[in-house]
Amino acid sequence: MEISKKFHPHPNLKKLYYSYLALAAAVPLAACLFVLYAAMTYAPEIWPGSWPYLMIPLALVVAIVAFVAYWIRKYYDSITYTLTSEEVLVERGVWWKMKHTVPYARVMSIDVIQGPLSRRFGIGSVQIYTAGYTGPAGGTSGPGHRGAEASIWGVTNFLEIREAILKHVRSRPLFGTPKPQADVGAEILKELKSIRKALSR
Repeated sequence: MEISKKFHPHPNLKKLYYSYLALAAAVPLAACLFVLYAAMTYAPEIWPGSWPYLMIPLALVVAIVAFVAYWIRKYYDSITYTLTSEEVLVERGVWWKMKHTVPYARVMSIDVIQGPLSRRFGIGSVQIYTAGYTGPAGGTSGPGHRGAEASIWGVTNFLEIREAILKHVRSRPLFGTPKPQADVGAEILKELKSIRKALSR
């Protein structure tokens, strides 16, 4: 991974979102079409005067699906990730821009998550957790409903990203080997000798 270079999710993330949209829209679309079919087949006498009203739910569903499809493309374009030498940056948002910054020194654990559809498209997510954080600011909730402070999702090299972050995290004082502290007793003795020497003058 290149340090401080922004990168985007893989284009397959859009395909994943479109798949979710298709699954969510299937039921209302099927219901609207069934109502139209039933009216045409079993009540042809009322069809000429009622079809404009029966088309309203279908038109609403189609409009909502079209809007969400447009939003998915704009939202995908807004997502950027950056791994600097000190922190992880996640930026996203179409109308409300959000920027999440997580210093490596605060990172407590990192999870890799892949759902069934994500595996189908060859993408996954890296969930970054910090001590005591429970909100969903950086993305979706992780295992045990504990919110990740930052999420890098929709990427194909999620394992590589995880290892790159862990490499930086392990070099921080929280995870690395603690630096040897100075001998407090020796420091006190040195200070007392300095005071005694000053008084003897």
